[in-house]
Amino acid sequence: MSENTTPEENEVTKHLPDIVFDDFAKLEMRTAKVVHVEKVENADKLLKFTLDIGDTENRTVVSSVAEFYKPEDLINKTVIYLANLMPRKFRGVLSQGMILFAEIGDDKLSLLKTEDEMPVGCPIR
Repeated sequence: MSENTTPEENEVTKHLPDIVFDDFAKLEMRTAKVVHVEKVENADKLLKFTLDIGDTENRTVVSSVAEFYKPEDLINKTVIYLANLMPRKFRGVLSQGMILFAEIGDDKLSLLKTEDEMPVGCPIR
């Protein structure tokens, strides 16, 4: 750690190994609109999101952000959604992707959202 950085700053700057562009190109990130959020039953940290992704169906995403956000504060946000993450069950709820958040240590998250109002389904590049 340099003399001018705090332990928190050092933690944020750690990186995973480099990837090639082809690895990045495999990620399908798009804009999505949060249409509904509720707590997952018997799970203190989990929220269940219903996202409008621009298709004929909505998608469900489960995220462990309940200690940082109230469901009502997330409705109608246009978020960044990782669409092609392998589906996985959390407490019996099938999660079909991931909503992206920036993390600062163990005590703060920031929802990644678009600067301007964007239609749902816009690709992220």
